[in-house]
Amino acid sequence: MDDTTQRAEREEAAETPAGSGAQDPEGRAAVEGDAAAEGVSEDAATQAQETFDGSGEGNEKAISIPEPAAKAAGAAARAAMGAASTLRAGAFAMRDVRNASRQSASARSQARTIEDALETDRATLAHRNEVESGYDRIVEEQSRIVRESQARISAAQQKTAALDEEHSALVADLDELKASNASELRPYKRLVETSKGGLDDANRTLTEAKRALKVAETQAKEASERRDSQVNSASRSLDNAQARQRKVQDELKHAQATGSPSVGKLQSENVAALAAVTNAKAEVDKAMKDGQNAVENAQTHLWTQNQSVDGAKRAAQDAQGRYAAHKEDYDRRHAAAQAKEAELQERIDEKKRAIDALANELDEAQAALDEAQGLLDEANLIHSTPEETERLVRSIAGQQVDLDEANAEIEHLAESEKQLRLATRGSRLALAAAAIIALAVVVLLVISCTAR
Repeated sequence: MDDTTQRAEREEAAETPAGSGAQDPEGRAAVEGDAAAEGVSEDAATQAQETFDGSGEGNEKAISIPEPAAKAAGAAARAAMGAASTLRAGAFAMRDVRNASRQSASARSQARTIEDALETDRATLAHRNEVESGYDRIVEEQSRIVRESQARISAAQQKTAALDEEHSALVADLDELKASNASELRPYKRLVETSKGGLDDANRTLTEAKRALKVAETQAKEASERRDSQVNSASRSLDNAQARQRKVQDELKHAQATGSPSVGKLQSENVAALAAVTNAKAEVDKAMKDGQNAVENAQTHLWTQNQSVDGAKRAAQDAQGRYAAHKEDYDRRHAAAQAKEAELQERIDEKKRAIDALANELDEAQAALDEAQGLLDEANLIHSTPEETERLVRSIAGQQVDLDEANAEIEHLAESEKQLRLATRGSRLALAAAAIIALAVVVLLVISCTAR
């Protein structure tokens, strides 16, 4: 019980009285602590009242109880009534302190609103006084700026109109020049396309001629190889026939010298061998003649193909020359046309840049005119409405009075709240202590039930 009371007293000691027109952070923390404890305190007061009511009913039934017990019951009833009264007093004190804090906060809010409006009117009045004091100078300067800006705008508009006309004329000239150049270049472009087609045809012809030449070279080589092969084969047959003839002649001479009966047979074989040699010589001559004719035909075809390739090369070279000449002539004419168009395009771009520069100048002059005219209109309005200045003076004076009264009310409410806190300190501490004790009892009951 002592620890709880001491903790409540330390919390109450942290409270600080509100200052002039504002409440410090510690005072606000104390108010918030009062508000937080209010609900618990009211519950505790309600429980105390119920205890007191129950005690009254017990007194009505105490008639049949012995005198010592009756005295004890009476004391308990009086103690319950005192506790209930203390809890109710604490709850009422919490409520009163909270209401006083709210009144102080509301008063400070109203004072801030009045002060903000006062500062706004003071700034407006200062500006009006400044404009009124320099009215002649402002009118002179801003009127001069208006005249100069109007002159700049007029000059820029005239220059822009002239440049727009020149720009449109140059654009039309460029379109006409492009059409004329395209028309003049069209025949030369067709010549280039035609010569390019002729060059492509000549190159294809040359490619085909080279392919035919390779075929002719292969055929000539093959004809020469066939001739050599056939002649070699016929020569080998001739060599074999001559060798056979020489062998038979040698055997015939030997048989004649020895008187062999095979002379007749050998003579017949010698005649046959001589005929074979004659036939082999004829085959050699035929192979050489046929092979040479085939080689000569192949060589003639090869020469013809060589001539075709040479002709195709000359034709391709001629086509290349014509194409190069036509291409060079067209490129030269096209470059000259492009140069003329680029020169005219540069003049168009120059006019466009000048128009853009005038547009920027026109925007700047218009902005200067609008600003000067706005200042001039404001100065004329302030100069022509002195009653508004007087109204602001009266309004500021009235608002100052209201602000002083509001600050006085804030001080009064702060002092009242301070006195109320001091007067209700004991009741609020008792309520806080009762609430803490009740919370501790509940916690102990919960722990006890959980342990069981």
